[in-house]
Amino acid sequence: MTATARYADIEGRRVLITGASSGIGLACAEAFLTQGARVAAQFHNQEAPLSGLVQAFAGRAFALQADLALEEGCVGLCEAAQAVLGGLDVLVHSAGIWTDGPILEMDRTTLETTFRTNTFSSYYLAREAARRMGHGSLIFIGSTAGQRGEPGHSHYAGSKGAVQSLVSSIAQELSPDIRVNLVSPGWVRTPMSEAALAEREDRIVAAVPLRRVAEAEDVASAVLFLASEASRHLTGVDLCCSGGALLPMPRG
Repeated sequence: MTATARYADIEGRRVLITGASSGIGLACAEAFLTQGARVAAQFHNQEAPLSGLVQAFAGRAFALQADLALEEGCVGLCEAAQAVLGGLDVLVHSAGIWTDGPILEMDRTTLETTFRTNTFSSYYLAREAARRMGHGSLIFIGSTAGQRGEPGHSHYAGSKGAVQSLVSSIAQELSPDIRVNLVSPGWVRTPMSEAALAEREDRIVAAVPLRRVAEAEDVASAVLFLASEASRHLTGVDLCCSGGALLPMPRG
């Protein structure tokens, strides 16, 4: 894991992290546990990657299964997290899907599954987590695709653009007790992006000013900052963790 700043106030925090069995979610779970937090780590189908964390951080790490494409899955997850953690201070919603979807071939199942998993879950989890917090922090994982669009993936870009608007809205609605922020990565080296990077990583890197694809730990570091009191005067922020990928884009 890359070097990460220490945030003393994270110790003891009760944190729910979705999509925690892989990629960014797993990196976030590891980062919060290393900082001394108690973590409820959601998975859908793959519990095995979490077994090491549950053993290494016994009594502070809990694996919870939930299908976040369903409202009842989101409600049940927040109930279970509250039960095992004794409350809830932070939500990190990292779970999501990314699939091909040229508009001329877009079918209803692909479109609806993407929005249920990426967007509707964000609304349900925000509602349920906020109900269980006195003071706290909601952090969502967006995407540069939601900021600039992504040809061949308009359904994904649209689902993340909606989350961006959700954050801007409820950051005002839930203040001052609950801060709401977004981290929008560009390309990140995760299992979800593995095939695409294998095909065109050189071209991707050439378009990024920092000349590298992010590691999941880079995103986790941004999430930690937004969860900590170091960012206590930030809410409604979209923190773009993309190596400057949007800078070369023409505007207007």
